Amino acid sequence: MSLTREPGRRELNKADKQRRIQAAARELFTRNGYSSVTTQEVADLAEVGTGTLFRYAQSKGELLCMVANENFRAMVDTVPDTGDPVEDLVVLCEPLLTALDQQPENIAAYHRETLFGEHGPHREEAQRILRELRGIIGIILARHTGRDADSTDLVSAAQTVFDVLYMSIVRSGADPTVGRDHRSELSGHVHRVLHGALPDLATGAVNAS
Repeated sequence: MSLTREPGRRELNKADKQRRIQAAARELFTRNGYSSVTTQEVADLAEVGTGTLFRYAQSKGELLCMVANENFRAMVDTVPDTGDPVEDLVVLCEPLLTALDQQPENIAAYHRETLFGEHGPHREEAQRILRELRGIIGIILARHTGRDADSTDLVSAAQTVFDVLYMSIVRSGADPTVGRDHRSELSGHVHRVLHGALPDLATGAVNAS
């Protein structure tokens, strides 16, 4: 009979440091915004040295990806099924919309780091999440059209919808206007692109927002 090995002291210590670093980065990024936070501040709040911090995240961009990935993984864990394709896609992006409400600057920084940041495990994880997000969009569109998610037109449509969602959210993150209804704006963008990309959804499946 095989026995599950209990984590040793060193492993527990490493896990505790990562937890403290992640918690400190989350608190500072949420409170002050990405551009105003330094890695030294994160290290100080986590009560670790900067050398230790860089073993868990090699740059400030990687720190942001570490924190945001934890929230955004929720987008690829389940496929929303509200009965309406627009609502499905908006619900899918709910973690991004919540982040926009909390600190819009961080959304723009996260996607900038995902696209152009230094290579690292947290950036790679962010890119994987976005790839899976695009795949789930295809599943949602297939469900509401009765088409094969792997068909050429569905893959193309899913890419178009993903591009619109992605750019709408990044643009909202870069716009400092206070009090914007990000959810309503995204719903409107999704409704318009679905009519253009998949006209058959206009026959009652998609309601105007």
